Amino acid sequence: MPVSQESLRSALGEIMQDSKIQEEKYAQIITTQEQRDETAMPERLMIYPRQLVTFPNHPFYILDDEDMKKLKESIMHSGIRTPIEVIRTGEKNEHGEDTFYIVAGHRRTHVARQIFPENHRLEVRIHNMTMDEAVVAMTESNLLTRENILPCERGNALRMEIEARERISGRPENGTTARNVRTRDLIGEIYNMNGRNVQRYIRLSYLIPELQKLVDESKIGMVTGVELSYLSEKEQRDVWDEMELTAFEHYPSKAQAVSMRKLSKAGTLDMDAIVDILEVEKPNQVDHIRYVPRKKDLLEQIPAYLKPEEWKDKDFSNFIEKAIEYYASSLQEKHIQETAEHLQEMNRNRKPWERSI
Repeated sequence: MPVSQESLRSALGEIMQDSKIQEEKYAQIITTQEQRDETAMPERLMIYPRQLVTFPNHPFYILDDEDMKKLKESIMHSGIRTPIEVIRTGEKNEHGEDTFYIVAGHRRTHVARQIFPENHRLEVRIHNMTMDEAVVAMTESNLLTRENILPCERGNALRMEIEARERISGRPENGTTARNVRTRDLIGEIYNMNGRNVQRYIRLSYLIPELQKLVDESKIGMVTGVELSYLSEKEQRDVWDEMELTAFEHYPSKAQAVSMRKLSKAGTLDMDAIVDILEVEKPNQVDHIRYVPRKKDLLEQIPAYLKPEEWKDKDFSNFIEKAIEYYASSLQEKHIQETAEHLQEMNRNRKPWERSI
């Protein structure tokens, strides 16, 4: 049956109309997706430095050191090329302006406040994330990009990140030992560290601020700091007070810190014990008399099994000196241990009301 021209035009019109409707729907879908993408992207704003707030419990020092000097020169020459990463605080400043926690860019903000006029605006990217997500972003941005990070900075940051990740995952912060080890191992993989080193750094975060400063200034070794971190806050304060009282004549050694930790665990570390332990002279606090014997005398003193023929033409003074230093260090550690044991014995012999709490 032949189709009339009018029927063809009608059918074609319906097809075109339907096609137009579908095209409009498709365009609407595309627009909606673009709007979603736009919404997901961090918002960018130009704001005043006074609107930026240091991240709560920020673990990294803002120091005017050599690195900061180089950053300042770079910003003076090229400006701040990367936006400051922030999240909203939900509060306003004294000028009625919105304020933002800095997630990444504390050092750039510090420099900007020094060199730019008050009305100079900085570009920021505003992220929509929770505080725990911001903690992870903040610690990672520093630990993965900065070269010179002090031990306690790293320890405080790692502890913050692990605790934040535990909250994000819905797990309790004080979980089982196996779970804690697993978490440390996972964090270690991110920063190219093993789980044991992660734990060592985290222990430093349990030091009082004054002792953390001594570790970061290399006046107390990291291992010594780890041992001291097991003391209670009061005991750490007592250690600090004794050092301050003696004008920092004595800094605790690893052996002394180990002794204090043992007494602390036994519940017998009082101020008298701390004084007795810190007053024990360490090898590096004793005046050394350098004695360099003749090579012939040295060869006669070294046992036969330690002196093959090829040694006869070499200088053994350094060998003997290091051996003596090692022996002196061993004696000193032994003396500290004996002192700690003596203090424990004295405490056990006291009447109950005389014992240290």
